[in-house]
Amino acid sequence: MEILFENSYVRNKELAKEVYRYYYFQRKWLVVCYALMAISFFVNLFIGIFEKTTNIVVLIVVPLYLLIPIFCYFNQVNAMVKRDKEVHGKEISVETIVTEDFIQNTASTGSVNKLDYVNVRNAAQTKNLILLRSKANLIYIFRKDTFTKGSKDDFIAFLKGKGIKIK
Repeated sequence: MEILFENSYVRNKELAKEVYRYYYFQRKWLVVCYALMAISFFVNLFIGIFEKTTNIVVLIVVPLYLLIPIFCYFNQVNAMVKRDKEVHGKEISVETIVTEDFIQNTASTGSVNKLDYVNVRNAAQTKNLILLRSKANLIYIFRKDTFTKGSKDDFIAFLKGKGIKIK
C-alpha cells in the first residue's frame, strides 16, 4: 500500500463557508434554478407595473424560496463549527492519504474513514478545495495548498484516471 498523495486540513469556519458555499450556491443546476426563479420574479414584477396584472404568488414565494438557501448556508456553517467545539473542544484536524485502492481520512478525534473509488459519486473544485462526494453523500475534502505528498494537479489527473468526473 504505497501512499500516492497526502493532504491535511483543519475544519474551521473558513473551510465550512467554502464547502457550503459550493453546495448551496455554486453548483450549476442550482445557479440555473435560481436564475430562472429570478427571471420569473422580475417578469411578473415588470408585467405588474405595466399591465396592472401579476401573479402575486410568484412575487411572494420566489423571494422566500431564494432566502431558504441563504438561511441554510449560515445555519450549516455555524452548526458545524459549534458541533466541533461542543464535542471536541477545538477545531478538528484531518489527515488524508490516497493510495491506488482507497482514500483514508484520519481525524484528530481518532475516527478513520476509508473510501473505495467505486463509492465516489463525483468530485468538484472550488477556489481552495477539491471535494469528493461519496455515494452515501459524505464529503471528502482536500485543500489544494496543503498536499504534503503529490500536488493538486497530479491528484486531479489521478482522479480522472480512476474515471471520476470532476466538475
